[in-house]
Amino acid sequence: MVDRHGLPAARRTASALAVLCWLVLLTGTAHCNRSTGQSSSSDDASLRVGIGELPQQAPQAGLRQVLGNLSREGLVNLTEDGHPRAWVAETWATAPDGLSLTVRLRPTAIFHDGSPVTAAVIAPMLRESLPKAMGAAFDDVDQILAVGDSQIRFVLRRPAPLLIEALETTIQKSHGDGVGTGAFVPAGASELKANASYYLGRPTISRILVTSYPSVRAAWAELLRGNLDMLFEVNADALDSLQSSSDVAVFSFIRHYQYLLMFGSHAPVFQSAEVRRELNSAIDRNALLRDGLNGHGVVSSGPVPPRHWALGSDAPHFGFDAKLAANLQARHLQFTCLVSADSVYERLALALKRQLAAVSVDMHIQELQADELIQAMARNDFEAILMDSISGPSLFRSYQRWHSGGPFAIKPIASLRIDDSLDRIRHAASDDEYRGGVNAFQQAFVDDPPAILLAWSERARAVSRRFDVPMPEDGRDALATLRLWRPAGDKRVASRN
Repeated sequence: MVDRHGLPAARRTASALAVLCWLVLLTGTAHCNRSTGQSSSSDDASLRVGIGELPQQAPQAGLRQVLGNLSREGLVNLTEDGHPRAWVAETWATAPDGLSLTVRLRPTAIFHDGSPVTAAVIAPMLRESLPKAMGAAFDDVDQILAVGDSQIRFVLRRPAPLLIEALETTIQKSHGDGVGTGAFVPAGASELKANASYYLGRPTISRILVTSYPSVRAAWAELLRGNLDMLFEVNADALDSLQSSSDVAVFSFIRHYQYLLMFGSHAPVFQSAEVRRELNSAIDRNALLRDGLNGHGVVSSGPVPPRHWALGSDAPHFGFDAKLAANLQARHLQFTCLVSADSVYERLALALKRQLAAVSVDMHIQELQADELIQAMARNDFEAILMDSISGPSLFRSYQRWHSGGPFAIKPIASLRIDDSLDRIRHAASDDEYRGGVNAFQQAFVDDPPAILLAWSERARAVSRRFDVPMPEDGRDALATLRLWRPAGDKRVASRN
C-alpha cells in the first residue's frame, strides 16, 4: 500500500454547508461577566455569539444548522487548495493498482457520548451516508469493510480519487441528535460545551451560547455594547455600513461559494449553447464585483476554485468579449430571474440586469421570500435564478454541483461534455490525469455553460478583542481555529494540529 497524497497533517479546514445557506445570514449570543466584559475565569470561558436574520419560517432549524457545523466533523477536511487533510482519519493509503483505499482512524477519537470511534461503527455510517453525498460517483465503490478496530477498507471497481475528498462528509450516530466527534458538544437548543475528551485537546472556550436577533445590525449593536463576544457571520457588503469599533476585530474570508445565475434546465430561451456562451461573454465581472458587491469577493473565471492545486495558469476561463456579446443585439432575449428578497442579491441582480440591457437582453427580476424560492427550486420551476452555490474547495464539490448524476435537487442543463470531463477527474489514476480532467472541465464549461458564474463570495466574522483569535493560514475562515480561541491574556497553548 502506498500513500496516494503524502500530505502533512497541518492543513486547512473547509466546512461543508448546505446548498441553500446563501439564503440567510447567521448571528447569536452567549453569557459572561457584564461588569468587566470578560469571563468570570479562564477555566470557565464562555463565548457569546449573535446570529441575525434567520428565516422566520424555521429559526430553530437555522440554529441547529449552526450548532451542527460547530460540533460535527468528517474523516478528512480540505485545505484551501483542495487537498484532503487528516482529521478523524489519521492516515490513508491507496493500493498501487488504485483499486482499494485503506483509512486508519485516530485511536484516541471518541464520540460525544463517550463511545470509541471504531471501524465497526464508522463503516455502516459510511455505507448509509456516502451514496447520498456522492450520487452517481458512489458506483465506483464496491465494498466498505471494517478491518480490525481502526481501519476501513474501500474496495473499488476503478480508481476513484474523489472518494477521499468525499470523506469530508460529517459522521454522526443515527440515534441521538448531533452525536459526533467535534471539539464542541451540543448542550440544548442554543448551547455548545467544550468536549473535554477531544482527541486534539480540550478547547479553551468552555461553552458557546448562541442567540438569534432580528437583524445583523441589532446583533452588531449588542456586540458594541459588550453584551456579545462575536457576530457569527456578516455579509462583507453589510459590514461597510456598520459602525467601526476599536474593541472589535473583523476577520473576512472568501467562501467556497460562487454567486451565479443558473439557467433553468427546461427554459426554452437557454437551450442553445451558443446563446449561453454569448450571455457569459456579455458580463464584465470586474465591474459587476465593483458595482454589485462593493468589491467584496473574487471574480469567477470558471467552475474550478482559483487556488485549486490542479488548475493551471493556462486553463480556459470566462472573460468579457464585446464582439461575441454583440450577437445578442439581434436576439432580443427576455427571461425572468428569481432573486432572494435580500439587499445584496437585489443590488447584484440590478448590476447584472444593466449589463445585459446593454446588449438588448431584458432580464426581469422577480423577488421571492425564502420559502417561495425554495419551492420554486424544488420544482425546477424557473427560467433563471440568482444564487450562490457551493463550488469548492474540492472538485468533489464541483462534481456534486455540475454533474447530471450529482445529488443536488437543482439539476443543471445536461451537458455530455461536462459530465465526461468530471468523470475523467473521478477516475483519474494519477495527478497528471486529474489535471487533464480539470482542464477539460474548465473548457467544457466555457463551451457549454449551464450558468453565468459571477464571483466567489466574501463574508466576515466580528469578534470582541476580549478574545485572542489565532489567525488561520492562507486567509481561511477564523472559525477554523475556534478550538484555540481564548480570553485575552490567557497564555495557555494548545496544539494547532
